[in-house]
Amino acid sequence: MACGTVTAEVQYLKRLGLYETEKPFQLFFPVDKNSEDCRTTNLEFESKLQTFVDIRDRIRDFSLDSHGFQILQRPIVLDPSSYLNRDAVESHYLPEVKQILTTIDQGYDKAFIFDWRVRNSATPREEVEYDMNDLTRWLRPSPTVHIDQSPRAVVQRVLLHLADEAAYLLQGRVRIINVWRPIENIVQDYPLAYCDPISVPETDLIECDHVRRSFTGANLYAHFNPGHQWYYLSEQRPDEVLLLKMFDSDENVKATRCPHASFRHPLSATGAKPRKSIEFY
Repeated sequence: MACGTVTAEVQYLKRLGLYETEKPFQLFFPVDKNSEDCRTTNLEFESKLQTFVDIRDRIRDFSLDSHGFQILQRPIVLDPSSYLNRDAVESHYLPEVKQILTTIDQGYDKAFIFDWRVRNSATPREEVEYDMNDLTRWLRPSPTVHIDQSPRAVVQRVLLHLADEAAYLLQGRVRIINVWRPIENIVQDYPLAYCDPISVPETDLIECDHVRRSFTGANLYAHFNPGHQWYYLSEQRPDEVLLLKMFDSDENVKATRCPHASFRHPLSATGAKPRKSIEFY
């Protein structure tokens, strides 16, 4: 069985001297080969071993504000075959995601979902270029340790999507929560792991620009540190929803964000069904 505390590799951004003079970046569109600088990225990663602690028997010990992640049990309402149908997802599952968010402590004035993605570990690795506007295209699980939104990018998101209300909303508590769950199968081959943010000093994180044709956002990548404390939920079922905190403007809570990555489980059986998952922001 793919369970228990295990050691596996994830990918960290290298600590390059380059990043002292040039900000990490990634372009999500082709660059003219005749350009003076035809790079689409300056990111360089390295694989590092980390230990991942299985929380299967202690799920209730973890919450969004204490560790940056939380597990909820919620039945799945959408048929697995419908997750590649954008209209079905956005008309049926999106309201369910908003209902799940109502369980978050202290509530909120407004919930807004600005993006969602589907992932499949059987997606060929060679497919590296994709249309960011195609929400139903399978992506592979990401092995890189990252946080999907940097603090600066969060403010940009609010101004972009909620311009008329931004001045009011930015005066209060702003949070970005990833609502993540498996679809169709339990997760055996590529579980999603979460790093205790208390174990990640600020110096281990670096902002990276994500440049699209019409919008420039930013995430955070992590550099390796042997002190990072990692967790995962073994054989996560489709009725087990993961809430993962990307950002929290309330600096009084213990966990304001949660680095995460997927890893190849060393005990997954040969021929295990590939992980399929969906995530909303």
